[in-house]
Amino acid sequence: MTLTISENKKKTIVAYINDHYDEHMSHFPYAKYPTEPLDRWLEQFVDPKAVKPETVRASLSWRGGFWQRKDAPYAQRQTSLSVVKSWAEFTGTNAFEPAQVLDFWTSRLGDEPLAFDTAAFLAHLIRPDVLEHADTQRLGVIRDLLQEVGHEDGEREADRSLGGLLRYTDFFRMLLPKMQAKHGDRTQVHLDRFLKAYGNRHALAKIADKTPPTIEPTVRSLDWESMHCKHFVPEQIAGRANADALFACLLLALDDQPEQRERLTVGQVAELVPLGSGGICNPGSYHYAMIALFGGQKGRDFFLFENAELQAAFTEQANQSSRDMRFYRKHADAAITISPKYVRS
Repeated sequence: MTLTISENKKKTIVAYINDHYDEHMSHFPYAKYPTEPLDRWLEQFVDPKAVKPETVRASLSWRGGFWQRKDAPYAQRQTSLSVVKSWAEFTGTNAFEPAQVLDFWTSRLGDEPLAFDTAAFLAHLIRPDVLEHADTQRLGVIRDLLQEVGHEDGEREADRSLGGLLRYTDFFRMLLPKMQAKHGDRTQVHLDRFLKAYGNRHALAKIADKTPPTIEPTVRSLDWESMHCKHFVPEQIAGRANADALFACLLLALDDQPEQRERLTVGQVAELVPLGSGGICNPGSYHYAMIALFGGQKGRDFFLFENAELQAAFTEQANQSSRDMRFYRKHADAAITISPKYVRS
C-alpha cells in the first residue's frame, strides 16, 4: 500500500522527532550499533559472492545488538549459524533482488520476527539503494508516529513483508530531507537510530531509572597513522592496547575542549571516552581498559594524580584477575591532569 502523507504532516512528524530526540536517545545503546562496521558491510555486500562467512556472522551479531560480544541468546546464535551454513547456496542462486533475498531467507529461517528481521537486514545490506534498514520494531513506528500527529491510515500492526519494508523505506526517505537542517551530515544515522529507539521505547523506559544516560562517543574509531592533535602529542603513546587507544581518544576529544584540558577528574574522563570509543564496544574489554588507563601497568604514565596513591591502586586492580570492573567509577571524583609528556609545548 502506497504511503501518502501531506507536506504539513511530514513537517509535523519531523518536529515531533526533533522535540523528542534527546528523550528517546538518552538510553540508546550506541556501543551495540556502531556505524563504522555497517558502512564497511554496505560496501562489501554489494557483491554477496565475495562476502566471507565470518563477515556474515559479524554483521548478524551487530544486527542482534551483540557486536563484539559472545553472549547472544540461543535463538540469535542459531539463526546466525543457519545463515552462515546456507550462504554458499544463497550466493549460488544469483538472485539478489530484495524480493528474492527475502523469499530465500524466510523459506530457510521461517516467518517469526527474528527470522524476518534477519532476512530484511540481509536484503538491506545487499540492496541499500532499494531498502532502508528496517525490522519489526521500526515497521511499527510508522503507525505510532502517524497517530502522534493525528494521521490515521488504517494500519494496525507491523507489516512483515516486502511491501512493509518498501513502505517503511518511503516513510524514511520522506522525512530525511526535512531533518537535514537540524542534523546535518549525520541525518540518516540520527533518523535511523531514533526510529529504532522509538520502536523500542517501552523497553528502554524500563531501564531509564536504573541506569545512567548513555553517551555517544566523540571519537568512534581510531587511525593511529593519521591521528593529529593541536594541543597534545598522541605519537608519544607507546602501546596499542585498548587502554592506550582510550587515552588517544581522550586526547582527541580534549583537543576541541580547552576548558577541560588543565584539570580533570576520573569521572570526566569516563564521560569523554564512553563505551564505544575507539571502536571498543565490548563492555568487559572497555571496563578493564578504563582501569588500566589510570594505572601504571606496562609503563603507562598518562596522568598525574592529586592523590598519588591512587595510581598504584589502579595498577593493582589492573593486575588482578578478580578485579573490580567498576573501580574507576568508585573514584569518579579523583582529580587528575594529563602528564606533561603528552602536552604539546
